[in-house]
Amino acid sequence: MTSSNSKATKGASRSVANPNSSGNKGFWVALSALVLIGALVIGLIVYNGRGAQADRIAEKVQPVEGVSMELTDNIITLSAAPAEGEEANTKEAKEAGIYEDLACHYCAELAKATDDDMLAKIKAGDLKVNIHPLTFLDGTAERYSPNRSTHSLAALLALADKGEVEAYWNLRKILLEQQDTLYTGTDDNKLADLAREVGASKGAVEAIRNGEYLERAKEIGDANQEDLVDKTGQLSSPRVLVDGKDVDSDPLENWITDLFS
Repeated sequence: MTSSNSKATKGASRSVANPNSSGNKGFWVALSALVLIGALVIGLIVYNGRGAQADRIAEKVQPVEGVSMELTDNIITLSAAPAEGEEANTKEAKEAGIYEDLACHYCAELAKATDDDMLAKIKAGDLKVNIHPLTFLDGTAERYSPNRSTHSLAALLALADKGEVEAYWNLRKILLEQQDTLYTGTDDNKLADLAREVGASKGAVEAIRNGEYLERAKEIGDANQEDLVDKTGQLSSPRVLVDGKDVDSDPLENWITDLFS
């Protein structure tokens, strides 16, 4: 009786191919080429995607000619630039203070609803706006941890400190209005790239990339938090104050209309 083992032994033997043999070298060369081509294609797609995003952002840059910006202590002030040949704007403007946290959804909603009108009033010399940046959504006191609010504010401070008003306005616009789709708040490299795409100078871009304004962002956020609580007794955002008091507008989106009514 013949066993199955013996029959298997008599069958034709099969050898395992040597992967280093000359017959297989062509296969590995071809495979390596395919991997390289795939990597190049993916890289090209990513590069083109970033380029397309940069183009879309550049197309939406809002011109802010005629606007002056000043960073003083804890406030970023936006007002009409002096007319040519004048040292200061002589038109009497109404003044308002906006307390906002760049990670605040309601601040984003207010910006979407009112920023265009606010900018028009500033350009016309009718309105002076003091932006009081907050960072309380990153936590307060011992619960503080630098996150989206602080990193985003640090990027804006780099622009405000260097007087780059158009880049400041447009980066602020992006960070507020595209909160849901453009989450870059804790990535200083991405924030720097965004700043470059809206026209920031090389020095400002590098300052953002290196996180040079992070400590100052926390200091300014803390100071404005204390100021808001001192004036109103509570900490929340957004808040619009005129003469140190909350505006009576309800909804808050009507504050500009109400101020000039």
